Amino acid sequence: MKLFLAVWVLLILYTVFLAPGEPFGSDPVAQSLIRGQFEEVDPLITAVFSMLGLYPLIFIILLVSKDRHKVPAWPFAVLSFGLGAFTILPWLAFRGRVGKPFPRGPEWLHRLLLSPFFLLILLFIGAGIWATAVSGSLAAYSEGYFSSHLVSTMTVDFIVVLWITWYLARYEWQLRHAWLAFIPAVGILMLLLFRKRLKADGTEVRG
Repeated sequence: MKLFLAVWVLLILYTVFLAPGEPFGSDPVAQSLIRGQFEEVDPLITAVFSMLGLYPLIFIILLVSKDRHKVPAWPFAVLSFGLGAFTILPWLAFRGRVGKPFPRGPEWLHRLLLSPFFLLILLFIGAGIWATAVSGSLAAYSEGYFSSHLVSTMTVDFIVVLWITWYLARYEWQLRHAWLAFIPAVGILMLLLFRKRLKADGTEVRG
């Protein structure tokens, strides 16, 4: 779809030309995050960084469980571990039409991804990240946004990730109350965990 392609291009342009802050090599915030020295970074920045590490697992659930398009989704979902929305957007733009009667991959994998046990594990991780964010500071985050290229880039990436998650919940999964997907991690996991096996139009859902 043209919208996903446009957002992808804008995201790349923002990252390369518009994102403020010090480049990675001279950015102490980025160095601390990559090294796992989270105590040196504001908890709110750490929370967003950690959320972006959790969302690839959520994308694997959302995409692999519905992977019926011409272009396989799983490579893009796996690559999102390092690139976030930068890999999901091109798949959404170029995935092609639905060409398979059932999702790719073994049924046991689909059952595992959608099992309450796996979803609860991710939900507890998401809740833990939320708990760390509470002690963060918006002022410190704002300072980090303008001083760190990584923070400014991941902030915009995070916003796009939330938008993609809402789109998948609303249009691919046809879940009621899809707006909850805008609540980072916890929202979409709650929707998946407590979803009724009905589409928004009242017809039965597989998987």
